[in-house]
Amino acid sequence: MKILIAYYSDTGNTEKVAKAIKEGIIGHEVNLSAVKKVDPLLLGSYDLVFLGSGIYAYAIHRKVSNLINKAPKLPSTFVYFYTHESPNPWPDAFKSIKKTIEQNHCEIIAEFECCGENLKMTDENRQFAMRNLSFEERIQWEKQYELVRGHPNDEDLENAKKFAQSIINKL
Repeated sequence: MKILIAYYSDTGNTEKVAKAIKEGIIGHEVNLSAVKKVDPLLLGSYDLVFLGSGIYAYAIHRKVSNLINKAPKLPSTFVYFYTHESPNPWPDAFKSIKKTIEQNHCEIIAEFECCGENLKMTDENRQFAMRNLSFEERIQWEKQYELVRGHPNDEDLENAKKFAQSIINKL
């Protein structure tokens, strides 16, 4: 199979997951690329596309959406992956491209998510963002930050690798 792993990563977290996914795919032609370097005209030449993004304002990055919307032909099969700094996964993270993918009769066969620390937010910025929160809300935010600190970690990356292996084994 010819496989593309395309991702958008602002902090490097999603890129780490993309690289782990690549490590999990053996015996196939695999191209790993940042979304901005993927030619939309060639997207349809792949048998399978792993499409990844960090979550920004509750959705995937617009560059991922732009890639899908500019492609004249899409591959028949997609796998989504994303990183986020929230306590819960974002089931509608790929909502912006869902309609396009459905209209092209493509199948989304799986989704992988993991927490990722927002490496661009300094402690000073974090404190500023919490300034108007109640005491309880502040405690909750600090607990959440402790949960995502250092992620994706080695265990997350191993899980991404195993996820990719399981997808390939199913096909």
